[in-house]
Amino acid sequence: MRLNPLLFAIVLSGLAFASPSNAAIQAMASRVIYHSDSKAATLNLKNNASKPYIVQTWLEAGEDKTASAKVPFIVTPPLIKIEPQKESVLRFIYSGSGLPTDRESQVWINVQEIPPKPEEENTLQLAVRSKLKLFYRPQQIEMDLPAAVKKLQWSVEHGTLKLKNNSPLFITIGDLALGKNGQPITHMNQDMAPPFQSIDVLRNVQENVKSLKFTYINDYGSNIEMPEVILK
Repeated sequence: MRLNPLLFAIVLSGLAFASPSNAAIQAMASRVIYHSDSKAATLNLKNNASKPYIVQTWLEAGEDKTASAKVPFIVTPPLIKIEPQKESVLRFIYSGSGLPTDRESQVWINVQEIPPKPEEENTLQLAVRSKLKLFYRPQQIEMDLPAAVKKLQWSVEHGTLKLKNNSPLFITIGDLALGKNGQPITHMNQDMAPPFQSIDVLRNVQENVKSLKFTYINDYGSNIEMPEVILK
C-alpha cells in the first residue's frame, strides 16, 4: 500500500518530534541523587523551543524487582508551564519511610512534554517522553561509587556474561567490549546491577572470550573507564 505524499510528510513530521535529540524540553542532568540527609532533591528542566510548553512529571517503580512497587516520593509541581528558553525546577520529596537504609533505592522519573497547538492544520505532533533515574542514597552508606565498582565480579557461565554487585549502591554499565580488541556491544540484556544482586549482562558469549573492557556511569552521568577485566 502506497502512502499519500501529504500523509507521508505528516508522519515524518511526527517522527521528528519523537526523536529525543529534537525534544523541546531538556533535563539538565541524566540522573538525580537524593541524599537522605537532604530535605529534597531537584532537577532543572529547560525549554529550548521558541514557544511555551506544558510539562507533566510523575514517578514509577524502578528496575529492582525485589523492591517494593510503592514509590514513597512526591514530585512538585507535577504539571508546569515553561516559557521559551527558560528553566524550571522540579523538587522530589521523600515521605520519610518505606525505603531500606542499608542500600540505595531507585525509581524512574518520567518527563512528558505537551507541545503547543500547531499553527498549521493536518500536522501530527508526537510528544516526547524522557525517563531518568532517581537514586535515594541513605546516609548510613559509607561507600562511594568508585569503591563500589571495584568490588564488581564478572564471570561467564554457560555462555552468559554475569555481573555480581557486592556493594550497597546501584551500578550502571556504560560501554562494554569483549576481548582486548573487541567492538563495543550495542545492546546489553541488562546494564544496571542493583545492590547485592547479580544480573545477566549478555547472552550467547563465545567460550574463547577471556577478558573485557567497560565503563560505568558516575553520579554526574559521565562514562568512567575501568582497567581490563580478566574473566575466570
